[in-house]
Amino acid sequence: MKVKIATVSLAFECRRVESVEDNLNFIENVLEDISTVRPDIVALPEIFPYAGLQIKAMDVKDTEKMKQFMSSLARRYSIYLAGSTYDRRGEKIYNSLLIFNRKGELIGKYDKIHPTEPEMEDGVSPGEIDQRSVETEFGKIGCQICFDANWYSYWRYQVDDGARLIIFSSAYPGGRILNSISMLFNVFIVASVWRLKSGIIDNVGRWRIKTDRFSYWVWDRIELDTGVFHWDFQQDKPLEIWKKYGDKVKIESFEDEALFTVEPLTEDIRLEDIIKEFNLITYRDYITRAEKRQDERRKSK
Repeated sequence: MKVKIATVSLAFECRRVESVEDNLNFIENVLEDISTVRPDIVALPEIFPYAGLQIKAMDVKDTEKMKQFMSSLARRYSIYLAGSTYDRRGEKIYNSLLIFNRKGELIGKYDKIHPTEPEMEDGVSPGEIDQRSVETEFGKIGCQICFDANWYSYWRYQVDDGARLIIFSSAYPGGRILNSISMLFNVFIVASVWRLKSGIIDNVGRWRIKTDRFSYWVWDRIELDTGVFHWDFQQDKPLEIWKKYGDKVKIESFEDEALFTVEPLTEDIRLEDIIKEFNLITYRDYITRAEKRQDERRKSK
């Protein structure tokens, strides 16, 4: 399934922020520009309304206002809008990544599992450990926020739950940590951060596109049904696929990692059909199978 995704940087290298209104006006203006490419999904950075300001989470009393702000934008542009803001529930306040659908309805949220020590001192509560990915018309989408990047197992949990795309709403860029996570778990990552480091990483760890000082937002169309496979026992498969489908399928090889990818280029070809027809095993399934056999051999006498 192809999906158009845009991601935003708050561009702190190029702009001064003096109030919440500054950030909200910036987001509104950027989304108006983004609407020209008619994206399906737009990602916003961590606590984007309060970014760059000396505002503690505990001092934010009305968190519903920002939900309404995001909802109205999602509805106005008929997009899925995902971004992090504070969310007060009872006596607790969370740093939550909220996802709104095209109608402006809140369809899912993710509470930051690993807030930093200063965040917790400012009133942010850690989220629950077992948070599932969010169902959308594009399949399941996972969510992670900033400091969460340092705990790989929770990214894996969401990938195992079916997420092929994870939105990373953050203050800091994450850098090569994100590349390694994408590579290990074969998941697309959409990074939306404070500085000019927002972008989209494909499911083999490569940056497809990034913001810079000339562009505060970027977009790309990605094929979520891009499979990642190990070359072991499958060396003859790519040529067989090309003989059958020709230029309707894109295949790339990654020698150092001993991997190759298969991407259908037309709507009448589905990855799951190719996998079944050519008896392919995905990279992650191959690793799982090998690990199972290793454990069995380890236990045997």
